[in-house]
Amino acid sequence: MQKSSNKIRILIVGAGKAGELILQGVIKNKETAFKVVGFIDDDKSKLGKVIKGVEVLGSVIDLRDIITQTKAQELFIAIPSERGKVIRSIVENTTGTKVVYKILPRLSEVLMQDFDEDYIKYIRRVRAEDLLGGEILKSDQREITKYTKGQTILITGAAGSIGSELSRQLAAHEADKIIFYDWWENGIFDLRNQLLEDYPNGNFEYIIGDIKDRKKLNLVMGKFKPTTLFHAAAYKHVPLMEDNPSESIKNNIIGTKNAAELAISHGVKKFILVSTDKAVNPTNIMGATKRAAEKVIHILAESQSETMLCAVRFGNVINSNGSAIPTFEKQIENGGPVSVTHKDITRFFMTIPEAVHLILQSWVMGNNNDLFVLDMGEAIKIYDLAKLLIGLQGYEPEKDIKIKIIGLRPGEKLYEEVLMSEEETSSTPVKKIFRTQNYMNFDKLAFMLNLNLLVESLEDEGLNTQFLKNRLKNMISTYKPTSNN
Repeated sequence: MQKSSNKIRILIVGAGKAGELILQGVIKNKETAFKVVGFIDDDKSKLGKVIKGVEVLGSVIDLRDIITQTKAQELFIAIPSERGKVIRSIVENTTGTKVVYKILPRLSEVLMQDFDEDYIKYIRRVRAEDLLGGEILKSDQREITKYTKGQTILITGAAGSIGSELSRQLAAHEADKIIFYDWWENGIFDLRNQLLEDYPNGNFEYIIGDIKDRKKLNLVMGKFKPTTLFHAAAYKHVPLMEDNPSESIKNNIIGTKNAAELAISHGVKKFILVSTDKAVNPTNIMGATKRAAEKVIHILAESQSETMLCAVRFGNVINSNGSAIPTFEKQIENGGPVSVTHKDITRFFMTIPEAVHLILQSWVMGNNNDLFVLDMGEAIKIYDLAKLLIGLQGYEPEKDIKIKIIGLRPGEKLYEEVLMSEEETSSTPVKKIFRTQNYMNFDKLAFMLNLNLLVESLEDEGLNTQFLKNRLKNMISTYKPTSNN
């Protein structure tokens, strides 16, 4: 048995049922490496209360002093229903104390398991996504499983950040067949290996193909006859697309048009476009092409009634390929500095599992020509997020790890929006999803004419960035290109 003096001294944040069960697990396991030295809880009525011999010592705001007094080495955050602001507050109040942050995971991380009451075995290090995002309910998951059964599902962009999570969640929901379609060979290879391990009996097809290849996409739909198509294939990196507008146009607009038109011709029941908040009042090529993709879906949805075409719009997802958080974490690991484009830049964030879950909920409730907007919560200052991530690794911002302001990148906004001024929302049965009819007072004939002219010009003007921007401005009245250095 480990001597008490050698054990890791922990404070449990949250003196509720979960915190008590963690304490119980520590007491029960005589070989445990931990010793609980106190509880922390913001409920003032609990202050001074003793739970199984351990006192509630104070609230989160008192944490820094309590850590010093108790010589605590680790914080166990036992508030499974809370995320975002509460976790950020804990880290902000303890930055520089060198404590290790651990947490009970979201229930959504173990949704497909029975979450038993031996809570201590689920404790893990706090991750960036714990500072942001919300919760997913098991009841919602069961509803999606019922809807998924009997479906043949095609996912474009299946190997990307959103596409691969869509693939994993749908594989867990017992579809009859899922076709994973992507040009990225290495990504499909990794996805295939993971799904073979997790779902060895799954009825899956892995297709290497490009959404710009209309003939290939037509053959795939003709062979497998999907009932649902999730269109997650897109080029998304803003600065890169500013320099390569023709590829953004081909992939994000023409690729979407290919997928949607073929879905209609092959009798697909539902088509879901994964869109972005960057489509709202776009200042960059990527956002303008995604707004054009939304308009294409709207025009096609109006012209027929057999296939339901919907779109889902949301903001940044945490830990997506090439996004800010993995970049910051790598910079911190290398000793800094952490590069932030502007001290006041803000973004909405959501975890990838949460975003995909809401896409699936939108799929279940979607009607023809619906545009769903996800409630992204509060916008977070990227500068503050950088400080939190530095603190999470036990460092003090600006003292141990510097933050460097490097200036806005081409096409980058200070803040993002999820709605245009003329769009009105209505609530849905799902708390975080709002519906807006994807109607815009725009000249649809002129839009399609300009799109045809844009496509024709790509062959001769594919490298003429200004020419392509002007063409896009003719199609998207809200597109206002920036000229950031």
